[in-house]
Amino acid sequence: MKHRPQPPQGKLRSIEFEIDHLDPLGQGVSKTGGGITFVAGTLPGETGTAIVYKRAKGVQFARLQQLQHSAANRIEPTCPHFSQCPGCQYLHTDYASELGYKKATLLRQLGALGVSEQSIDVVPAPRRLFYRNRVQLHYRHRYIGMLDAVNNQVLEVPQCKIMRPELQPVFDQIYQHEWTQAHSGHGHCELYLRSGKVSTCWDESYAHGGFSQVFEEMNRELQNRVQTQLEELEVSGLLDLFSGSGNLSDTFASAAGRRVLIDNYVGAAGDTRPDNFHSMDLYNEQTLSNFIRKAGNSNFDTLMLDPPRRGFPGLDSWIKRIKPRHIIYISCNPASLTRDLSNLSQRFRFKSVQLLDMFPATSHFETLVVLEMRKGSR
Repeated sequence: MKHRPQPPQGKLRSIEFEIDHLDPLGQGVSKTGGGITFVAGTLPGETGTAIVYKRAKGVQFARLQQLQHSAANRIEPTCPHFSQCPGCQYLHTDYASELGYKKATLLRQLGALGVSEQSIDVVPAPRRLFYRNRVQLHYRHRYIGMLDAVNNQVLEVPQCKIMRPELQPVFDQIYQHEWTQAHSGHGHCELYLRSGKVSTCWDESYAHGGFSQVFEEMNRELQNRVQTQLEELEVSGLLDLFSGSGNLSDTFASAAGRRVLIDNYVGAAGDTRPDNFHSMDLYNEQTLSNFIRKAGNSNFDTLMLDPPRRGFPGLDSWIKRIKPRHIIYISCNPASLTRDLSNLSQRFRFKSVQLLDMFPATSHFETLVVLEMRKGSR
């Protein structure tokens, strides 16, 4: 393993901390001394000392130095790289606690819109490790692994435990360092399991084989839950934004009802676009007007969207023009989800909120929200 070099001793400062809660990135939040300090690798209730490595906008960031009091739910991480690797955030605690922290993160956001803790349904993953079908490794000179943003260096992770077993032989071969003969300087490598075959791609765009969720079983769970909602809502016309190739609405299209998909779709070689698909930039202000001209008098009683982490600030404009009775919003970022829904609370009410743990061991998860129009709001 490549160990990170320590900064000059004159720049180090040790502080005491007491963790109040975890932030959305899985970092412990300490308010000791009147300021805010984020300490990765800690848990609520823990105390100890940490080394400050960065200060910005009135807060500071620190690395754990020594624990004085450990939380009762702290466990020994199953991965030997955990204390240094930025890839996973929760392997120092049990899985039930991880799910609890993620639920608390979601509640801190959606609670401002009236969502209660009891109304959030948590859907656990079938396993915590060995699930990713796609792994991206960064390389710099002869080192390859995860990029540590703290010191902008690569940390080698030859014993990483988060990828699917099918990727392991290719991953092990890379760590024999034969790749250095063909690649030098800075770049990245992506391993991708798709349709039972493992591909390796160097220095190409992310998800070069076509985007898909990295946890296939959890993606099927999400598909099934979306389909259940569509059936319960008795949807007849579905507008699917950020649709990709139709991952979440294919079953609906094959069963009954009319759907239209919109996305700036880039598929794998040989992929064909679904019927009634429009390639449009959903972040362009003119796209809505252009789509209305194409769609004519088409009626969509349900609007579904699955945007990237930045969310969809233009959602309110689409709602006002499309006038759907229901909204199905799938989000990987509770903050942008809450922002996008904040303007809709007077016209729509939450029908259901589901937290799906699509990325166990990390701070990330997916949220499936279903909203229905309030009576008299049309």
